[in-house]
Amino acid sequence: MAKCSVCGKGALVGHNVSHSGRKTKTRYLPNIQKVKIVDEKGTIKRTYVCAKCLKAGKVKKAITVK
Repeated sequence: MAKCSVCGKGALVGHNVSHSGRKTKTRYLPNIQKVKIVDEKGTIKRTYVCAKCLKAGKVKKAITVK
């Protein structure tokens, strides 16, 4: 599983707990997208970024011309 290149967010591990209290392992995965971004030098590169960083404007998406 990929990690966010901005904040480092990755998969978390926890338990699903039933009504009777039994616990089974589960993984909580963040919403990670593979996007083209413009870095500090102005070059375009493809990297993994979580949706929270995209929405907050922490990275600038590259404009693709068709």
